Amino acid sequence: MAEAALTAEDRRAIDDLLSAYALRLDVDDIDGASALFAEDGEFETYGHVFAGRARILRMFASAPKGLHLAGRSTVTPSADGADARMQLVFFPADSAPRRLAVYDVRVARSGDGNWVIRRMECRFMNGEGILATEP
Repeated sequence: MAEAALTAEDRRAIDDLLSAYALRLDVDDIDGASALFAEDGEFETYGHVFAGRARILRMFASAPKGLHLAGRSTVTPSADGADARMQLVFFPADSAPRRLAVYDVRVARSGDGNWVIRRMECRFMNGEGILATEP
């Protein structure tokens, strides 16, 4: 299948989707954050894949609370939507160390025409500056 071009409106909507992900987690709106994923979406972090919105919601419920500061994303069209990459610094609300991360995200249009997250992979920058499954 050929890659479809993304309009400026598509890119804005995808940027808004990724911003909403971080902000909803920051205000502890885990229902809202998980609703940004496709029903059969996946989230991979710490070497584990959480498949399906219900499992993603449970993972968010048990995740540390804190502030997600995301950088501007790169967005490229793909055969079934778009691929995005963003960097993020997570500042835990407790005294745990901050985490530096890069997210690779596959997005697609849902049945209602809105953009949703199909797959999100979080990798952490370790002390040597290398991306790995754990900080």
